[in-house]
Amino acid sequence: MPPEVVPPEVGADDDEDRRYLAEHFSVPRETMGRLSDYATLLVEWQARMNLVGPATLPHLWARHFLDSAQLLDHAPGRPLDWLDLGSGAGFPGLVIAIMRPHVTMTLVESRAKKCAFLKEVAKHCGVADRVTVLAERAEALPSARFDVISARALASLSQLFDWGLRFAESDTLWLLPKGASVESELADARKTFGFSAQLRPSITDPAARIVLAHGVQRRSRK
Repeated sequence: MPPEVVPPEVGADDDEDRRYLAEHFSVPRETMGRLSDYATLLVEWQARMNLVGPATLPHLWARHFLDSAQLLDHAPGRPLDWLDLGSGAGFPGLVIAIMRPHVTMTLVESRAKKCAFLKEVAKHCGVADRVTVLAERAEALPSARFDVISARALASLSQLFDWGLRFAESDTLWLLPKGASVESELADARKTFGFSAQLRPSITDPAARIVLAHGVQRRSRK
């Protein structure tokens, strides 16, 4: 079961955050090595392009890796076709792909330089055969169907549903980390979309929540 409180050590020390991730998710040593290689590549590429907020670099494991990995607490354990919108530097999609060998991941990122980084990490970490990087905007992609759709720090719930609906079936699980405005975003989204949703606490931010949504459909206009 996912923890109901924020572990007191999260965010205080990067090495401790890395250790917490490994223990909480029972991550094999080889997989942790791949995640560490990912972190090293991120810092190297960050020196020549803006991948993440510079202020988050001292806290990479909590702010990005653990924040991404926590979605696995709420995802089915079976093989999954997963779509990650606005992947940026690969959070959460690339972390998920590295940690779960049964996941086939599609990363959507419109900026070519970030796509180059995503492809390099996927190749270096040995997951390129399960990771597709699309240098497109979500609204420009042809329709497809996925088991899980995620997006982190990209847009409002209404906008995410609008972009992602043609990639979803009625049983598609939407895993969407959100901040303190989540309740107002849910209320706004319900004006246009029908869906069921649950909120789960974040293990990296006591004010944040993870939206678990199913059955997303556009309301008919009267």
